[in-house]
Amino acid sequence: MAYEILKSIVEAEARAVEIKKQAVVQAEKMKADALKQQEALFEETKLQGKQELQEALEAAVEESRGAILKITKEAEETCSNIREQAALKKEEAVKAVIGKVVGDYGSC
Repeated sequence: MAYEILKSIVEAEARAVEIKKQAVVQAEKMKADALKQQEALFEETKLQGKQELQEALEAAVEESRGAILKITKEAEETCSNIREQAALKKEEAVKAVIGKVVGDYGSC
């Protein structure tokens, strides 16, 4: 009877050791799987971040086009006004220069 009890204790210890080994193997596998998932999630997040950055950049460029067109239009209008004013004052300037060169009575 004692032999049977000892035998069952030894078998139980052997099963416990085997269960422990299986648990360690399973834990290592779960850890490896978790690391793979972590890496996959990191890559996915990185790609998503790049995509969102690109979309934000494209939106900013699109918004700036309207501002650029507005500034260009204003600059063209200002330049046009300056040209018109210069054309109007050109005749006055020519007369003033001729008056200085020729004098009041047409002689130098």
